Amino acid sequence: QVVQFNNIKYTIGSKKMYAEIFNQLIKLVRPFMKAQGFISRGNNFYKRHPQGNIGIINFQKNREGFPRFTINVGIYSVVLAKYFLAEFNQKVVKEYPSLGDYHWESRIGSLVPIQNPARQRDEDWRKFGDKWWWYDDTSNVEKLFNEIKSLILDYGISEIDQHITDQQLQTAWLAEAGTGGPNRLKYLCVLLEHSGDKEQRSTVLNEFGKFMQSHPELTGLKKHYDRFIKEADLNKEEKCSTPRNLNQTSAKRSVSEKKPSISENPSKKIKP
Repeated sequence: QVVQFNNIKYTIGSKKMYAEIFNQLIKLVRPFMKAQGFISRGNNFYKRHPQGNIGIINFQKNREGFPRFTINVGIYSVVLAKYFLAEFNQKVVKEYPSLGDYHWESRIGSLVPIQNPARQRDEDWRKFGDKWWWYDDTSNVEKLFNEIKSLILDYGISEIDQHITDQQLQTAWLAEAGTGGPNRLKYLCVLLEHSGDKEQRSTVLNEFGKFMQSHPELTGLKKHYDRFIKEADLNKEEKCSTPRNLNQTSAKRSVSEKKPSISENPSKKIKP
């Protein structure tokens, strides 16, 4: 069986043949990624930042069994992972996150500028912004590797380096005010609380509230919003109560310090 994609014909063969070709490609990718500071686990390549966050390059095969793959770029935040452990019925932060665990992610095809020559030559890539690579027993695996290698280096790894810390994620998400998906607001609230930026967190919560008014059907997200509001209210109560308690303690201390003791102020008897 033959299928045609972008005016190129591909032979549909056995799954075993596909697996062998794909494995040949991954074997070429591994030493290249190792040289960039990544370690490999199957189709995933991981780069750990000293802060703990992890950058990931993932080779995703087509789930329907067609001989094609795409490349995902992601960031896994330890702070965010810890905060949402219970939501995913997890007990520990993952050492090697899988596709779907990422807190920030993008397809490499969308990271490549539209004016890039490779993207300009690909009608579907130019039109839809996503890129899948087809392969069969006639594919030149080394040529395919050289094509994706430059894209990974110029766009995938560089994007990881720009997003791998919590501060970088926070800055990027704040710059997307009014845009982006609901997870952006959810994650921002956690990172801003962790960094101690209460004022900016309040601004994001206001944006979050407006978003929820427009999307009441997102009941799962509403639970997170309610939790963040509750945490913000508790913080306000602590902020108000703490100085009062300190003043009360200070006042009591002043009174006790001013109160003279018997030994310090003995009554003098005037002898006649």
